[in-house]
Formats: sequence, structure tokens, C-alpha cells
Amino acid sequence: MRSSTDSVEAAGSKTRPWTDDLEVCPFTAVGEATNQTYREDGSRFEAFKSRDRKCLCRVDETLLYAIYSGHNGVRVADFALQKMAADLLFGQLNGRATDEAVKDVIRQAFHSVEKGYFDSIDADVATKTDLQLQLSMDGLSQYQISQEFGNVLEKLDKLNVELSVGSSAALALVYQSKLYIGNIGNCRALLCKTDEYETLTVTQLSVDHNLYNEEEVLRLFRLGLEAQNFENCPLYSTKCIGNYMGKTGYKDCDFLSDASSEPVTFQPEIVGSIPITPACKFLVLMSSGLCRALHDLYSGDSSKGNRHLIQFIAEEFQSQSTLAGVAQSVVHRIVQLHHDAFMQKVEEGNKASFGNRDDITLLIRNFNYPLPNAFNNRKNSSRSLASATSASSTASSDATPTNHSYGTETDCSVMGTNVSVASSERSENDDFPELEKVMPYVDFSDYHRRVAEARKLGKLPPNIEFD
Repeated sequence: MRSSTDSVEAAGSKTRPWTDDLEVCPFTAVGEATNQTYREDGSRFEAFKSRDRKCLCRVDETLLYAIYSGHNGVRVADFALQKMAADLLFGQLNGRATDEAVKDVIRQAFHSVEKGYFDSIDADVATKTDLQLQLSMDGLSQYQISQEFGNVLEKLDKLNVELSVGSSAALALVYQSKLYIGNIGNCRALLCKTDEYETLTVTQLSVDHNLYNEEEVLRLFRLGLEAQNFENCPLYSTKCIGNYMGKTGYKDCDFLSDASSEPVTFQPEIVGSIPITPACKFLVLMSSGLCRALHDLYSGDSSKGNRHLIQFIAEEFQSQSTLAGVAQSVVHRIVQLHHDAFMQKVEEGNKASFGNRDDITLLIRNFNYPLPNAFNNRKNSSRSLASATSASSTASSDATPTNHSYGTETDCSVMGTNVSVASSERSENDDFPELEKVMPYVDFSDYHRRVAEARKLGKLPPNIEFD
């Protein structure tokens, strides 16, 4: 039987969001892959329609990029996609001259989305209360309730599933040539820059709200919840948009009911401003499913997965001809690596720690990272990067990953560009970190001495410029 959540998802998938009519940023592209459940024979199937939603649009000089990852359904992600854009892109930032003023607008937009969604489910909450009252008659045993009120129990179970729908979110706002980041839940934002030595560094600007975050574990412990409450779900979103059952209705949720107050909270992280300078190369927004896939592949702290992702992106920049091709090729690589890791465990006779993969969405906003094989570069190498990287805003379905050997856990080099991790996480109150400088270590004095000696003896090869 089809659940009410499935019905909402199906209905939402047929409704075209008004945000599709906004101008699309031409320097942004998205790679996508729907969820998969794995079988030991190597086959895989899609368990549900994608619950990821994305935004990459501009109104006048304000640009908004966002990824929303729904869990247990897509209702909240659909709502947040449209409400957030409406609250940020139509004059709300006018006259906001300071960073705090802009961040306050973003914070208010998050809160407006949360309040608006909970207002929209008032009827569902009232129905839930009515069903619970029907089951609370005095003198009835659990057996009698199950026998006489089976249809009521079934309706209540379906409603509880629908009321558990929530969404993680990561958004980036570019306003007056400055970057602002907002996130809640398990979506992630990364900024890649180069220093004076052309070393590509990656900084995570978002905060992961899950049980790998020690502050979140401590917060839940103080509420009376311990790790065993969340057995087998360490990536459970401890903060999100929506999820009535983790907030007001938490007493009706088995693994949250011991908490002394609402365990799932709503408090987005807002970071900014970050000036967009020539050192800023590209911005990455990742869905919660992509974060989970990287965690499955590269266990440990999130910086390990971040570094590998940026290595893949930098490699595909050197090989693909469009920004859309870069994004989709990186997604292809991660999808294949994840399935291969599962199959390797099967072939070794070991039980894999995962048997499925969630929806994956990767958004890349290029600032000025070179795309040497762009079509326009082939026609005219003197064309600027801006015109060369004007790419389609939708994922390229025929993008093909280049044939790379996948990296180890040691330092990596991508086409002469070193990739390192500057910082694993950011919080709202952190200052933007100063990257550690590495002095050059190659001494060319012996080379110059030998050239001078050969020139004096007239032994320099002809037709080579040595100066």
C-alpha cells in the first residue's frame, strides 16, 4: 500500500517550482545521481524518487546557491527551496550595509522557513491528536486496541512517518562581491582557494550536525540520550528544518522519547562575509547523501573525504570541456567507487558497513579556476575564463570520468597543483582561518651555475632560451 509520504512526494514531483523561472547562474553546474540499494550479485535499484532539491539562480546582483536534502520524504525540501528563495532574493537585502545585517537576513530566512513549514502542518498535527485520543480510552489493553482500532493505528503510523519528514540544507549567498554561507543538518559547503604558492586549499565553511560532532553528542547526552539510542545511524541529523517527530512530537518517537526536552533542534550556522578575491577558485555545495558516501569510502574525520572530493574535482577540471561535465563526472566517480567498495566486501566474504547509497547532488560554482579544454578555449585560446566556462546549469548525462588511478591517503598532486586541507569545519563565530604558508624548497642555484659555465665555454644547445 502506498504511504501518505509517497503520495506527497509524487504530488510534489509533478509541481514545477517557480524558482525554475529565475535566471540561472552561468558559472555554476550540478552533478546528480539518485539513490541506490545494492544486491550481492552486483545489481542495484532505486528505492525512492530523489529527495534532493537545488537552487542556482540570480536576481539582479544577488546570487543564491542551495542544496536541500530531504529525509523520510521530500515535502520539507520542496517547501524550503521556494520559501528560502522568496525570503532572500526580492529586496530583503536592500540597504543592508554590514555583514551582521546580511547574516541576520539569512538567519531570519531560515527561521521563516521553519515557522512556515510548521504552520503548514497544523491540520496533520490536529489529526494525529484526534487519533491518539481515540486510542486513549480507559480500560483497554494493548491487545484490545490492536484488535478494535487496527485502522486507527495504521492511520497514525502513516501520519507519524509524514510528520517525521525533515531536510538538511546548505546555501551560499553572493552579495556585493562577498560570500555568505548558511547550513543546518548534514549538507556541506567547501571553499577552495590558492595561496601565493599556487597551492589549492579547501576549507569546510559549514558545520555537520550529526553524531560525529562532539558538541552535538554532548548536547544530547545532557538531555538523557546516549549513543545506543542512535545505534546504526551516526549520521542522524541532530538539527534540521522540519521533523515534527524529532521536535514537538519526540515523546512519540521510540529512540528519542527518553530526552528531557526536544532533541532535534533548529539553529542554523551562518558564516560570512568572505571576500571573493582572485584567490577564490571554486565553491562546492554537497548533499547529505554525498557526505555520507564520502564517509563510507574514507572513514575518519570529514577532512579526508573533503580532500579526495576536491582532488577529483581538480582532475576533472583538467579533462572536461564543460563545468557541467566536471560536476557530473565527479559524481560518476564517487558512485562507482561506492559500489565497488561494497562489491569488494562481498567478494572477500565480509559484511559491508553499508548496503545502499542515498541521493547525491554536487553543486560547483566556479570563480576563476581554469578549464583548459573548454570549447571556447579550443576556438580561441585568448578568450577569458568567464566566457570559456559558461556552462549549462543542469547535469550533463553523457559526461565521462577520466581514467585516473584513485588516490591514497597521502599528499596528492593534481596537474601540478597541491591539494591540502586548511580547516575541517567552520562555526558562526570563527574568523576565517589564515592558511599556513609553506616556503619554497627547490634550490636552482646549481642549475644557474652550470648554465653560466656552459655559456662561457660556448656549449649551450642552440634554439633554447635559458634566461
